[in-house]
Amino acid sequence: MIGWLAVALLGGLVGLDSTAFPQAMFSRPLIAGALAGLVFGHPLDGMMAGAALEIFALIILPVGAARYPEAGTGAVAAAAAYAQALGAGPRPALLLLAVVFGLGWERIAGVSVILLRRENERLVARDAREPPGAEEVERRHLGAMAIDLLRGALIAGAGGLVGAFLLRALGPLWALGSVTAAGVLTVAATGMVAAALPLFGGFRDRRLVFVVGLICGSLLLLLA
Repeated sequence: MIGWLAVALLGGLVGLDSTAFPQAMFSRPLIAGALAGLVFGHPLDGMMAGAALEIFALIILPVGAARYPEAGTGAVAAAAAYAQALGAGPRPALLLLAVVFGLGWERIAGVSVILLRRENERLVARDAREPPGAEEVERRHLGAMAIDLLRGALIAGAGGLVGAFLLRALGPLWALGSVTAAGVLTVAATGMVAAALPLFGGFRDRRLVFVVGLICGSLLLLLA
């Protein structure tokens, strides 16, 4: 129970970091996943789940009023579920299941962000006839941050519990072999990296950085 409370708290902080405060980048799936795995004593496994979700999140540009999934809290839920379900099946197959679950849960988290923004609109528009004073503005600001903290905690905690249950239930029934599951993840990740590369100048301008990063990432996978 203590572990899941820690996951919920982490999800709340990750939800805050995404937009409200402090935007220190620990809401990125790679970091959020590693921290969620650390809660249950599996930081490297959590980092692996977070790294896979990070690749899918690279092409998401949170610009303006665009609707997009919230990758941070989704990664916390998926990595926590994966760390808790280890032993219920082959690791590559469970990892694939965890990534698929994380991608779906990110959409639910994204809907919660939209609902939060509508609540923020209501807080700002309240008593619009008379502009609020500085203390009232601060109070509403802190209130909105508290709601965001609670939202992230509920999304991550509930998602982790649901994901752990699904992975434990589906892991033994998973017919896809470890090699096939790893291959599916590799092909999917490669496609997403290729889709994201133009955002960073394209392969022609970033080929050296891309190749060096690919080599370093491959070495880390081998060492892990």
